[in-house]
Amino acid sequence: MAVEHHAGQTAARGEPLETSIKTSTRGALTSLAKRLPSIWKARRAARKLALTLPEYEGTVELPSSETIYSWIEGLCQTPHRRPGTPEGHVGERWIADRMREMGIEGVALDPVPMTVWNADNWSLHVDGEEIASFFIVNTAPTGPGGVTAPLVYVGEGGPTDFEQINVSGKIVVADMSFPSMPTGLVLKFMRAAYAISDPDGDVKLGYGQCLPFLRSTFIGGTDENSAPPNDVYWQSFKHGAAAVCLILRDQPSNSNTHYGPYDGIMKPLPGLWIGKGEGTRLRELASQGKEATFVLDSRTEPGMMHNVWGVLPGMSNEVILITSHHDSPFEGATEDASGTAAVLAQAWAWARVPKEQRPKTLVFVVDGGHFYGSLGGHSFAQEHKDIMQRARVLITLEHLAAKEVEEKNGEYAETGRQAFTVMFTSSETEVIAAAMRALGKTKPKLTASIPSDFFAPVPTSDASGYVLEAGLPVISWIGCPYYLLDAHDTLDKIDKSQLVSVTKTATELVKTFMAMD
Repeated sequence: MAVEHHAGQTAARGEPLETSIKTSTRGALTSLAKRLPSIWKARRAARKLALTLPEYEGTVELPSSETIYSWIEGLCQTPHRRPGTPEGHVGERWIADRMREMGIEGVALDPVPMTVWNADNWSLHVDGEEIASFFIVNTAPTGPGGVTAPLVYVGEGGPTDFEQINVSGKIVVADMSFPSMPTGLVLKFMRAAYAISDPDGDVKLGYGQCLPFLRSTFIGGTDENSAPPNDVYWQSFKHGAAAVCLILRDQPSNSNTHYGPYDGIMKPLPGLWIGKGEGTRLRELASQGKEATFVLDSRTEPGMMHNVWGVLPGMSNEVILITSHHDSPFEGATEDASGTAAVLAQAWAWARVPKEQRPKTLVFVVDGGHFYGSLGGHSFAQEHKDIMQRARVLITLEHLAAKEVEEKNGEYAETGRQAFTVMFTSSETEVIAAAMRALGKTKPKLTASIPSDFFAPVPTSDASGYVLEAGLPVISWIGCPYYLLDAHDTLDKIDKSQLVSVTKTATELVKTFMAMD
């Protein structure tokens, strides 16, 4: 779900987009409270318009749950789909083949140059004891022999911590937290959504969710000059640390596999993630000033990723743009085989509709490099300005039909519910009305339409590149399961029973824009 942009991509005011993302729950709620009157006003106007929106008169056949799930399985055939890797290229070709089979026209793989970062070996040893770890992507190599230095614990690594503790030449140990969103409070008490679909009544006042894409003190997308003062990674670098070990304090099951920040920025200090269970031991060792050997044997090389896209011509050149991303740090069943499958479901369905019953042209894009600062979306928008100029709306589909989990006895445990999803919806009245009507018609579980700039100036999703480059009206439908950036994002996390429901809702969105003048 995170938006972590390639260096140079900025928000409207000129600062790196990440620095405008609100990682503090209190800050986000304070900012939101000031905007409530405008949200309520927009909602009232959209409700009136939703009653008069034109209806699409054709019939659209939908793929079965089994068919949609087979696409998710097909994309998950490799251990990961990291940008620019051989595994990523397998996924790109697989998607292109499916689009061609469906009859999508002009299917192309647009190359996007990048720097490919790979870690070959990593480890952390203290007094002969190995502490399980995982690499922090795009951080500097130590070389095969690693770095040997004393450990030093700095808490969450705020400016005051670094003023009081000398970290020069040492291996910094710090806690990394994920903020949580009091979703029930936001939706039920503040009434900050344009529309809510919760047919089972699961969203109570105390309902909340963890936001694993927002590392409170290491958001990404910055360098030593632009990083906020509470950025523990850059504070460690500025104060001369030899390396950094960040403890995933809020991640269940002692998992240390977190893939972030994925901003495409190569960083000068070696870094490792540590699971919260191992972190307890590491804090103890650091408090004793123990010496550790830290290894991150990584390398970079020029590479290429691809945006996969194609067209279904309609009776006009006006475009409905439907997108997701194909890359994933791990197996990525929800992040983002499910989003890719949702785009393929729309391609499959609308390819069966005669051209004369498609008033608008459909362009399907499954871009690359979400895990490289969303560079694929930026690149597509830059290279296809004609499509951007003709686009009536952007519909982005990510991390859908994901199972909700919670921590139980130190493990991920299914709750029996779907993971909460939002539709980041831009402020145009017709766009809010379209989202409102789709939710009202199909009643998907645990879904809310919220302002597209809820967390940042643009949606915190893969839609961001298109919106920043072209200013498109957008409905970005995205989920945020607890395991989003973790190796636990596996095929068993897909809720097969919700796949057709997701497809119905996305189809209703497309049908509304098909019918609009």
